[in-house]
Parts: sequence; C-alpha cells; structure tokens
Amino acid sequence: MPTFLGIPIIAWIQIAIGAAVVLFVLIKYHARPKKKRNGEFIIRDVHVVVGDGTEQFHQNVYIQGGVIQEITAAKIDKKSARMIDGSGKTLMPGLIDSHVHIQGLENRCDEDSDKFLHGTIPEIFKEKIFPFGITTVKDLCAPRRFIYKLRDELRKGKIVGPELLVVGPNFTAPGGHPASTLGGNNPWMRKELAIEVTTPEQVHVGIAELKEAGVDFLKLTYQGGDYFYFGEKLQINKLDRELMQRIIREGKERGLHTTAHVYYKEDVRELLKSGIYGIEHGILDEPISPDDDIVKLWKESGARFVPTVNAMTYEKDQARLAHSLHNLKVLHDAGIPIAMGTDTMFEAMGGDAAHKELAYYVEAGLTPMQAIVLATKNSAEHLGVGNRKGVVRSGMEADMILLDENPVEDIANIQFIDKVFLKGKLVYSQNVIQSYDIPAYEYTAGTSTLEYEKTDGKEERRIIISDYSDKSEIVQVVCRDRTEWSKEIHTVSSSLSNTKWRYSRPSDNTELAAEKHEGFIHLRGTFKGKAQDKKLKIGDGLWYQMMDMAMPAFISSAQDEIVFYSIGTGDNRGAMGLGEFAAKKEGEETVSVNGIAYDCVKISFVLTMFSWAWKGLYWYDKKTGQMVQSGEKGRGTPEKIMYRFKEIE
Repeated sequence: MPTFLGIPIIAWIQIAIGAAVVLFVLIKYHARPKKKRNGEFIIRDVHVVVGDGTEQFHQNVYIQGGVIQEITAAKIDKKSARMIDGSGKTLMPGLIDSHVHIQGLENRCDEDSDKFLHGTIPEIFKEKIFPFGITTVKDLCAPRRFIYKLRDELRKGKIVGPELLVVGPNFTAPGGHPASTLGGNNPWMRKELAIEVTTPEQVHVGIAELKEAGVDFLKLTYQGGDYFYFGEKLQINKLDRELMQRIIREGKERGLHTTAHVYYKEDVRELLKSGIYGIEHGILDEPISPDDDIVKLWKESGARFVPTVNAMTYEKDQARLAHSLHNLKVLHDAGIPIAMGTDTMFEAMGGDAAHKELAYYVEAGLTPMQAIVLATKNSAEHLGVGNRKGVVRSGMEADMILLDENPVEDIANIQFIDKVFLKGKLVYSQNVIQSYDIPAYEYTAGTSTLEYEKTDGKEERRIIISDYSDKSEIVQVVCRDRTEWSKEIHTVSSSLSNTKWRYSRPSDNTELAAEKHEGFIHLRGTFKGKAQDKKLKIGDGLWYQMMDMAMPAFISSAQDEIVFYSIGTGDNRGAMGLGEFAAKKEGEETVSVNGIAYDCVKISFVLTMFSWAWKGLYWYDKKTGQMVQSGEKGRGTPEKIMYRFKEIE
C-alpha cells in the first residue's frame, strides 16, 4: 500500500476527512443563532418617564439580572440581549398600589382559602394585574392565613405576581370595621381579618403575633358610626383612643410603622398628634382650606397620605368624593407626601382601578406627571422600598411599563400598555382583543318599533328600528314618568356592533358622540356637564353599546359565550369608561308575557371585573330573536325581573 512519510495514504485520507468534519462542526457552532438569555433586554430609542418628575428622550435601556444596568443615548451592543424597538413608545416605572385587598369574599374556611390561593390568584395576577402595569402592592386587609401564604409563595417564585407587602389582620374595636363589615356574617373571615381589642394586653399580644408573622406594617381602623356595606347601613364601633396610641407607640418600639383607616377630620387630627405613619382615605367629611391648622399639623407630623379617591365612588354620600378630590389637591400643594392607593379588591376590579385613580388625581388638579410620581417614586418611598424601585434609573430593579402612548401628555394614555417587566422578566405583552364570527341579523319584516316597560311602571323604552335597513341606525328612547329622559342613536354593523353612537340626557347636561376608527373608540362631548375627550382601545372587539338589544345577533351565532365592550353612562366607577362584559347562553326557558308564551334563549351578562357581585339576565324569543324580558341577580339575592316586552309596532 502506498505511503507518505511512512503513513499509509488511506490513513491520510481518513485524517483529512475527520479534520473536515471537525471544522464543519466548529463553523456551524459559531454561526448558529445566539439564544437570547431570559431577562436580558435592550429597549432601543425610547422615551423615559423616570418617575421623579423628569423625563429623557431617545434612550437605550439595558436590563440584565433583574436590574436596569444602563441608560444611555449611546448605542449598547449586547449580542445576547433581546432587542425591543422603543421608538415612539414611553418607558416608565411599574405602578405601585399602596392600598389593595387581595381576598376571596366568599371564602369561609381554610380549604376555601387554599383553593382561592392556588386556583384563582395566579389567573387574577395574569389577567387583571399585570396587563394594567401593577408591579408592587401593599395589602391592607386580607385573611391572615391566605396573605402570609401568598407572600411566601411569591417570594419563592411558586406564584408569579407583583411584589407584595402586608399588614396582616387590622386592629379594631369589637364590632368595628372590618370585623362587623367584611366579617359580619362570616366567622372565619372575621377572625382572619381583625384583631378586636379592648385592653393594652390584647394590643401587646396582637403586635407580638404580627411581628412574628413578619408583617411590613400595622394597620388600625379609627372610625365609628354609620357604615354602608354593599348598601346595608351598619353601626360600627370606634377603637379607644388610648389603645390607638398604644398601637402606634408599641409598633414603633417593635420596628413597625402604623397606618390608619380614617374618614373624619377630628379623627385625623388625633392620629397625627399620636404619631401615625400613614393616613388611609383621609378627611372625607368636609373640605379643608390651605390655611387650615390641620394642614400645618399634618406637615409637621411627617405623616404620609394614601387618598383612595376612586373608592369614594362607592360611598353612599357622594359628597365624600368631592371632599376627597378637593382635599387631595390642598394636601399635595402643601407638600404632604402622598402615595397612590385604590382600595380595590383584586378579584372584583383588578388593576383598572389604578388607572382610574390616576385620572382622578388629574381631575383634582394635579398634572399627569405629578400623578405618575405619586404612583411610582412616592409610593415606593411610602412603602420603604424607594432604594430599589419606583424610578427608571441604573441600578434599580427593572419593574417597568412600556407604553404605546405618552401618559405625560394625557393620563388616559396609561391604558395603552404594550409590555410589562417585573424584576427584568417580561410578564405581560399586549394581547389582541378577541373577535368573533357573529352573523348578520335581520329584524322581522314590517316591524318598526319595540317597546318595553319597567316592572314598577316608572320607565319605558322604545327601540325604533325603522331606519335600520336603509341607514343601519337604531334609536333608543327612555321615558321616565312619561317624559323623555334620554335618547340614543346607534349606527351599527349587520352584527349589531356599534360603529357610531350619539347619546343625549338633558336632565344632567350629558351630550356625547362616539365613533369607532382603526381599533379605537373616540368619545367626545359632556357627561354631567364635564367635558369628555377620550380614546378607548377596542381593536376588533364587539362594541355593544345597546347591550341587551344587540344579543339577537349573538343568539344566532355558533358561539356559546362572548366578550364585548360598552361605555358606562351611570353613576358608578364604570362611567365614561369602556367596560368589559361577558355574555353566555344559559339554556332555554318558556316565558309568558301579556298572556303570550315565548320559547326563549336565556342569556346572562356579567361585568367581568364584578362577576361575583352582579349578573344581568335576558330572555330572547327563539323565533324572532327579540328580547322578551330582562332582570338581574345580585350577590346572594334571587332573580328579579326588571323589564318586560310591551308591544310591537
């Protein structure tokens, strides 16, 4: 066999082939696409709202290891980082809600609590918290067994959710809030939520227990008298003043700041004099002036303030909302440290309440930038975490929101969230609103008007459809005590989804016009005399402003359940906002109205953020698709019929 340098030629061939294979493998290895490391991002050319009242433009932000590593106008070259184009977008700190409640109101035992923790909470965080940019929260009252477990599982990474600070059960008087309110008919909840004290020894034991549990703050309720709970008027007892002072004093000795639920001016005065750290809700019984002596006392005390303005829309006395707005501006102008808090119950409302809270701050007279500072830097400092979060700055934790619009220009732009980062990890990326295949609907030939009457006889509705075929218009007129109260003109698609809407209610100076265009509803006009100019994101979603009268199209579809959107026009928190509703086919029932039996499809509505509290019920004739009657079912109450079909013209 031929040889070269004493080595057979065949061996040289084998060596050459082997070397070629190795070289090929090395080339392929180095040429392969580099895997992006989890949590390593560069947000390129982005507008930064720092959180401290300043902003920077055309910045590149490098995130790695859960921390903002670098912010610079210069190019950042990190081949392992995922590149995100931030041009035209705004980056700001994650929102910090300093007053929330994470609890299952229906829980009545430890087993219920554990099911809620593992079965419901992860979905709430995913669907109701992260999409609204909430990255840190302080819970002010939740079942102790539940909240301690949730805190521990969040810290261990077993549940993905916002950073959580807790107070544990609240100190209160026997029969005080929350003992006789949230826990009034639920012994398990009452024990979990409240420490009812009458003696200094009970205070001492309670603080020792909370210190051992590792709470971040103490909370006490300092309010007595009338208290409306889900419309029910209760009398609650007020904590003894000396016990209030002992809680604050002994808490400080154990390294725990105390915050207080309070509504009345003189109670706030006593708390400030006693060295309270935080005031929740504030002075709601009267407006205060800048030269009021309590403003000076407040500033000298150094106490912090969490106003929870949005929660005042639930109050029986609507003057409290006006006082809350007015006093917020006075205290802000006086330099009182204020943190954002919503008093929201997560399973009911979610993070949308934070956006409404910020809108109220602007309504009170703050600029959008000032409102943002309250929800970021100020809240972080209030919670004692300002050394690591609350601003977009090198070295801080990467809790951030990337927005499509600039909230400094209009606080309503806080709704246009593209991405949310929690400690450098992407926990939310904008979802496309779901669309459905809803078939075209045709009204029964020869029908021009449908009429409905409220069961108490005080209200009538006329649905005029004579222009539907030619103009795609449906007119709804509501009469109260035989007098026209409101009029709506709906321009709709063949599936009865709105494309335009005009609404007039002269009694309270409401005149609105809205139109859907390129995935947004543009709403303008006046609502109760207040100017409106809003842009509401809806994508390809269904806009059923007629709501119950739009369901005939859904009935004939193959869908069993749909999500749709409607602008609120009432007195609740949904007013002038785009509410998300779910409609579901519940089955079939025969309904008799005016001596005529109708074979009906039964549909239920829920406002998705309040699905536990209210359900609308509607019966539609299978033959024509028209609504025959409607009603509702409240929390713990039976079905109640509200409207019935009257006649067809």
